[in-house]
Amino acid sequence: MHKLTPFEISSAVEKIRRRYDEYTFKYLKPRTIRNAFEDRYIEAIKSSGDISSFLVAEIEAVEELIRREEHKARRPEEPGKPSVTEQVDRVVQESLERIRKHPEAQLHPEATEELRRLLGAMFRLEDKYWEALNACLRSTAYYRSSGTMVRFENQLRGLASRGSDGVPSGLSRYIYHANRFPRDYLAIDREEKRYILECAFLLHDLDDVLERVIVSYPHLEESSRAGLKEIQAYIQGIIQDFRLKEFKRKG
Repeated sequence: MHKLTPFEISSAVEKIRRRYDEYTFKYLKPRTIRNAFEDRYIEAIKSSGDISSFLVAEIEAVEELIRREEHKARRPEEPGKPSVTEQVDRVVQESLERIRKHPEAQLHPEATEELRRLLGAMFRLEDKYWEALNACLRSTAYYRSSGTMVRFENQLRGLASRGSDGVPSGLSRYIYHANRFPRDYLAIDREEKRYILECAFLLHDLDDVLERVIVSYPHLEESSRAGLKEIQAYIQGIIQDFRLKEFKRKG
């Protein structure tokens, strides 16, 4: 068969990765399926085998997986009722539209769109809203140097303050594992989940404090009250858009 050029190999690998991402996201399959392809790809390179034949077979394999899921979804439906496929497509599209309201941060090529968008949302929280938040809280028990706000600011720095490589320290372990070869995809997945969970905890804690201040300080300056409500709406938007509602700190 025709031997693929280096450019064609790169294009084929990206296509396979994209199709596995679509497969795992749309049909709620474990990410380990996509990771298994990466392991096979690394082994094919190390063995100096026929990469062209390998990639053609991998494209056929992932397309077959998708065809099977599409076939399962094709069941007789009531007239006028959306098919299972249409319902799944709608849910997936709505989820993507929600997270795509947030800026996409530059991160490792291995990073999922969800992680890049969440990082972008946290960058915006720090860059656009954090100073304003402290200004609005200056006449409350949650002034900047209070124990609660110092703790929150330290947490935010770990999740959103850019290091020398443009990435916050809270993702340093993620980057470490993503840059290793062969990649430990379980470790990458674990670090991504840890970052998402830490973001969720901080966002819920901030939301609770803002709600407490809005209720407990009825005579707060109107400009401060309006500012707090705007910031709270932004924080609640992140929680809603990234489906973090259930991830609150215990106790």
